[in-house]
Amino acid sequence: MCGIAGIWDSDRARTPSDLELQAMGQALLHRGPDGFGVLARPGFGFAHLRLAIVDLAGGRQPMCTEDGDFAVVFNGEIYNHLELRSELERLGYRFRTSSDTEVLLHGYRAWGTQLPSRLRGMFAFALQDVQKHELFCARDRVGKKPFYWTEADGRFAFASEIKALHALGIDRELRPDAVAQFFALRYVPDPLTVFAAVHKLPPATWCLLGSKGKRMQRYWAAPFDELDDSPDHRLQARFLELLDESTAIRLMGEVPLAPFLSGGIDSYAITDSMTRSQGRSVTACTIGFEDPRFDERAGARLSARSCGARLLEETLTESEMADVDWLAFTFDEPFADSSAVPTHHVCRLARKHVTVALAGDGGDENFCGYRRYVFDWRENQARGLVSSAAWNKLSRLVPKGDWLPRPLRWRRTLENLARRPSLAYARSVSASLPEEVIAILQPDKAAAAGDPLLPVIAAYEEGSGRDPLRRAVAADFATWLPGDILVKADRASMATALEVRAPFLDQQMVEFAARIPSRAKIDGLRTKAFLRRALARRLDPRALRRKKQGFSVPLRSWMSGKLGSALEETLHDRLLCDWIRPETISGLLARHRGGMHDHSELLWATFVFARFLRRWCA
Repeated sequence: MCGIAGIWDSDRARTPSDLELQAMGQALLHRGPDGFGVLARPGFGFAHLRLAIVDLAGGRQPMCTEDGDFAVVFNGEIYNHLELRSELERLGYRFRTSSDTEVLLHGYRAWGTQLPSRLRGMFAFALQDVQKHELFCARDRVGKKPFYWTEADGRFAFASEIKALHALGIDRELRPDAVAQFFALRYVPDPLTVFAAVHKLPPATWCLLGSKGKRMQRYWAAPFDELDDSPDHRLQARFLELLDESTAIRLMGEVPLAPFLSGGIDSYAITDSMTRSQGRSVTACTIGFEDPRFDERAGARLSARSCGARLLEETLTESEMADVDWLAFTFDEPFADSSAVPTHHVCRLARKHVTVALAGDGGDENFCGYRRYVFDWRENQARGLVSSAAWNKLSRLVPKGDWLPRPLRWRRTLENLARRPSLAYARSVSASLPEEVIAILQPDKAAAAGDPLLPVIAAYEEGSGRDPLRRAVAADFATWLPGDILVKADRASMATALEVRAPFLDQQMVEFAARIPSRAKIDGLRTKAFLRRALARRLDPRALRRKKQGFSVPLRSWMSGKLGSALEETLHDRLLCDWIRPETISGLLARHRGGMHDHSELLWATFVFARFLRRWCA
């Protein structure tokens, strides 16, 4: 796990400045406290920050082939590097290190642009072919490792985080459509960023730059259009084999490891599997809250006792939640998933003891753990029973119920039944609806914003799944997972120089889960039905019956207290008022405090956006 940055110049006679590369690297020091390397050659330059995990002595970067014809900077882990190394050695390639990085150098020589499709792991890398003056960049299949890029005046610059690109003095103009997407979804989906000049390389995509310009190509997609009709007991057995293998290969390295452990079954399953793989008890980490409604530590303790794990705990207070200036610096873009705060703190706790943590990310997406999947599945079953006009008429007979939790707002459900499936799903996953977002934006920004749900709608409609549930999961793999869940995991962990690995997002696990029939994943109103059946052989049954809580915070009550007061203090900041109608936000805050409506998501997003503007746009 590391930080990477670099510059490629279409004019191979120009050498990037060492000062530029040093400045880009300095912005990423938190990602790699164990080494800082810079390479400047005619036409290209690389910077690398190292968190040493594999080949502590010989894995320094930037790394070059012995003849100097190829150079690479790489962030991530290649879990099948030993198999690839053996194959390359049989082809005549000779290795000087035991690092997985060197596999990329020889692998590109042997397989060219087919290299990413042969890699099993999490990665973002840039590799220079010096003789051809071509830069090849690639990102892993689901987007665990970040890759940002910008180009101007014949130069292409890239980095693990946007702050390294700011070191080059890039334009900081914001995109109104991306700002609206942030307020609707809590994040900005790939390939956009909130900055007009900066883009993301999408997951499962490679990019080649050379004399013929820039070319991008997708090299993998999860097989949601395929079905595995094997008997359920065989699927369960295969899942347990994959879980143990995916966990075991993520124990590679020369540093200590620990799992995160919440009250949920995903992290419990990984802690159990990790214990089985190592043949000994492990130390796990968890975060709790003073508010018992959101505190999962009782469930985590039960799971830890079942596995024989030692559990490290910390409690997160409301005051710590309000201190979010670190969030604006860490995420570079406005990012309003409030679970980033406890995620940051559990990473900080883990880093006191280990260098690598294993997390349950991907379990909900692979095995349908979100309640929205159940509602979408049932909505699609009901949608065709009567006409859209009839559903619309029925919805007008039901009160809005704005004060109720979202699943109990029946009017919204009935309205969704009258909509096409892609739009209904996009509205169900939004943190704030488009009309709510447009209402808080200044008129000129609202006019330029467009529909903030378009990325989700497009992903749903482009999904190759055979039924609506599979298309919903495919949409989440294209938007929510890389844009929210994995950004949160990467930034929160790397801010503390901690590497996080996710067995549920192993390529083989994702491909296996994509083929499981939808009817096996949801049982009535029960989420993760298949996963619960498979894990019943191993885990404490009380954990399997436990209601899903999520890594959430008491945001509704906090926005009525200190966080709401902190928001009030920012409402008349000049930068914020250029984008947001302060009087509208004041009205929402008053209604929220009065208990008339839960506006916590939109208020929190405004608070985060204000802090972002102050940090990056002042």
